[in-house]
Amino acid sequence: MHRAAEKAGAWYERDGEGLRLQVEECLADARDRYGHAVTEARGHPVGIVVPHAGLVFSGAVAAAAFELVRQRVDRVDTFVIFGACHRAHLSVPAIWATGRWDTPLGSVEVDEALAQAFIQAGLGREDYAVHQGDNAIELQMPFIKAMFPTAKIVPIAMGFFPDAGEMGKLATDVAKKHHGATVAVASTDLTHYGASFGITPAGTGEPALRWLAENDRRFIDAAIAMDARRVVEVAEQDHSACGAGAVAAVIGWAEACGASSGRLLAYTNSHDVMPQGEASHMVGYGAIAYETA
Repeated sequence: MHRAAEKAGAWYERDGEGLRLQVEECLADARDRYGHAVTEARGHPVGIVVPHAGLVFSGAVAAAAFELVRQRVDRVDTFVIFGACHRAHLSVPAIWATGRWDTPLGSVEVDEALAQAFIQAGLGREDYAVHQGDNAIELQMPFIKAMFPTAKIVPIAMGFFPDAGEMGKLATDVAKKHHGATVAVASTDLTHYGASFGITPAGTGEPALRWLAENDRRFIDAAIAMDARRVVEVAEQDHSACGAGAVAAVIGWAEACGASSGRLLAYTNSHDVMPQGEASHMVGYGAIAYETA
């Protein structure tokens, strides 16, 4: 099975050299905006939370988290990517279990042995259709291929499962038996504010920006506190994250690895990145790291 780079040419650059330069630009922007949060790291990152909008909007936020991994982890054999699922209502996680995901920089191979181990452990079912057309996991491929060219992936689409944290813990146990160096990734954007999203409680302008930040903060606080069930509850209540189940899974993963809290690396929103008149339609983006001593 092979997953095409469906968003290339729209959400990120279509050709390899252009995409490589775009990733480097995201990393440079991340160093300028969020470099202090990366350089302050003293622990070993076992899991990260990243956004998945077009790279011109959220690329610097995602780059900060991947740069932390590159600086602090000696080797990454496999990224286990828990992603939001925008295109289906899932009853169990959907695992892309074989083949590769293409990028303009080359293909990223699936860790088939680990994917099958997850399936055999009851962590999800083999499902390829759910992943087609979805951006949540695909938008991580440019960073992984550019920054960790030999790393493999296990893509897992997640719903708002109340027990997602327990799924993450089980995934950690399975991965440890696999004997590879793994890092977990949760892909989610934060609050979607605007008339097209049906969320306009604070109107437009500065009140809307303040409301967006406060709404995002409740979710971020739950994620930093590593309260997996609360993360899902807050997101459902506040409509503040499309990938709450993915974040909860990485919280469970990180807890099983020995992490006790998360750390906010970067936060912004699409209006601050690219203002277009009065703030009326924007999305929040955050990066969080879970580290062990």
